[in-house]
Amino acid sequence: MNATDPTLASILQVQGNLEHYHVPKYQREYTWGRNEWEQLLNDIEENDIGYFMGSIICIDDNAELGPGESRIYEVVDGQQRLTTLSIVLMAIYKKLLDLRESMAEDEDEEDSYKTTLSNIRIQLIHRKSSLNVTEKGYFQDSKDKLNYAFLRVQPSTQNSNLNDYKHILNELELIKGEYKSNYCAVRRLYKAYDFFCKNIPESYDQLIDLHHKINSLKFIHISVTSSSDAFVLFESLNNRGLPLSPMDIIKNKMLANLEKLDDMDIDMAYDEWQKLLRFLPDYNDQERFLRQYYNAFKIYPDIKFEKYTKATRSNLMTIYEYFIKQNAKKTMDILLEKAETYNLFIEPDSNGLSEERKKYLLDLRRIGSAPSYLFLLYLFSLPSEAMDNREEVIDDVLQFFIKYYIRRNTTDYPNTRDLDAINMDVIDKCQKHYDNGNTLTSQFIIDKYMDSKEKPSGIFDFKKRLEDNLFYYNTGMARYLLTKLDEVFHTREYMPDLWARNNKGLLVWTVEHVLPQGEKIPKSWVDMIADGDKDKAKEIRQKWVHCLGNLTLSGYNSQLSNASFDEKQSLHKDKLFLGHKIHIGYKNGLSLNKFPFKIGNQRTSLAGIDEWTEESIAARNNAMVEQLLDMYAFNSDELNALREKSS
Repeated sequence: MNATDPTLASILQVQGNLEHYHVPKYQREYTWGRNEWEQLLNDIEENDIGYFMGSIICIDDNAELGPGESRIYEVVDGQQRLTTLSIVLMAIYKKLLDLRESMAEDEDEEDSYKTTLSNIRIQLIHRKSSLNVTEKGYFQDSKDKLNYAFLRVQPSTQNSNLNDYKHILNELELIKGEYKSNYCAVRRLYKAYDFFCKNIPESYDQLIDLHHKINSLKFIHISVTSSSDAFVLFESLNNRGLPLSPMDIIKNKMLANLEKLDDMDIDMAYDEWQKLLRFLPDYNDQERFLRQYYNAFKIYPDIKFEKYTKATRSNLMTIYEYFIKQNAKKTMDILLEKAETYNLFIEPDSNGLSEERKKYLLDLRRIGSAPSYLFLLYLFSLPSEAMDNREEVIDDVLQFFIKYYIRRNTTDYPNTRDLDAINMDVIDKCQKHYDNGNTLTSQFIIDKYMDSKEKPSGIFDFKKRLEDNLFYYNTGMARYLLTKLDEVFHTREYMPDLWARNNKGLLVWTVEHVLPQGEKIPKSWVDMIADGDKDKAKEIRQKWVHCLGNLTLSGYNSQLSNASFDEKQSLHKDKLFLGHKIHIGYKNGLSLNKFPFKIGNQRTSLAGIDEWTEESIAARNNAMVEQLLDMYAFNSDELNALREKSS
């Protein structure tokens, strides 16, 4: 290991043997944002010359450099700082170019001006007319005759970082060629460049002063000869970058051990890790998967870590450090296998599942039942001989889980903190049952959940919460149940996608309150629901506004809003060239708007009723709740108990 304390000017020196800092492909993308950019400028401007910027950890495997060959460091820690500072240099260069004409008026100042531009160019890019056969890390550039170019700081390739970086250099005419990076303006790296162009000084003297301060920034520069040594340092010396997540640290330890102990090339090890991330693209899914993997399989002796009976966020790194030290390759292989299974739960649309199973898994995801993945990971991993009929058992359990988590999320019982323990307890009972020579049936599994210490709320508590202002307590669950009520009447000809999203990723169909939810109730509504009595209207609103009976779904929520009931029913768009109108209000044909309920002996619906009153909200609410109880009761005994009480 070699440690020094250079300035940025020494790191990006402009004379002698130049050194370059390239971020390897296994490092994460550029992640700094406006807060970090502002803080960096403040630190540079408000502190004395020689401000300390933290550590840079590099891998130096340039054991034998040829004559004239440049040293290329692989940056393991410090990429956010180095990349950002090089972008600031680009912004300074751009501002100096804008001052070109004014500089030509003063010969003495022009020399200094040209020298500064030249130095910044060399700090950003190094050109060579010829190469040694062993050299790497360059790209060919069509600018002038020196067509081999090395970036002094080369950012990550992920999320088009490198392409966007070259796009800026091309804009500044520091490189020439086909370097246009489409949509770069919406990504972080170009946004950083735009931010600094707008926020650094305008005058020549101030720009020179800023450049001097940047060149004077101090670092601890640590170089090692292997990735494994670098990763160990990376964990403890990540001073100024974004805090390392458990996934980052586990990745570092995994890659280091695969290279050091399993003699695997670092790029190959990185490719293996990337496979894992393809199955688990979202960080929250990654962290949850690592916890649930351990909690699902600690029943097996080769998985259980005696010190920990349960994986939590706080002990996750310790558990996986232990696994990796035991056998990094085996751990990587088993995580890949289980992550592929886990991907079925989080991305059922992208897998070759049957339509029924896809539907069950989509429903579980929409309900917000990620705790169920713990048991499902165990269940999907069991061999076929462990169950009477594997596919049938899995589908039965999925259907049960839909009911279980609808009830849990509606009643808030069992407590969220107890769900992992419940799932782990059922896994333990299932495994003991199987180890004793028995096969698992769906009824055995369901009974263990229903007989657990923290069993779900009863049907009467479920009914009470459904009848209440459910949207107020659980917006997502209210929306989900509205879509399921609409599905009751789906046919082959009528099947709207109530989960469709627009080009911004937002749901097209959103929850619409029939009686408006705002505290300032429009006069037309006060007259309709309370005969002009504002106080009574407020009481009715408070009691009923967020209940299912007062809710529907609409793709035109903003146009309905506080309109009168008649307007909400009949809202339409005229199709001038077709000569007819398209209903976008409650007469739009949506089954939810035609859901039947009774006022007295008269059958009606939201689309057909003449006026919206407290009586009509209550009647529709009761009808919707009764339908949902039929759909989501655990068994006929629950329904019979309800009917006996109501009779």
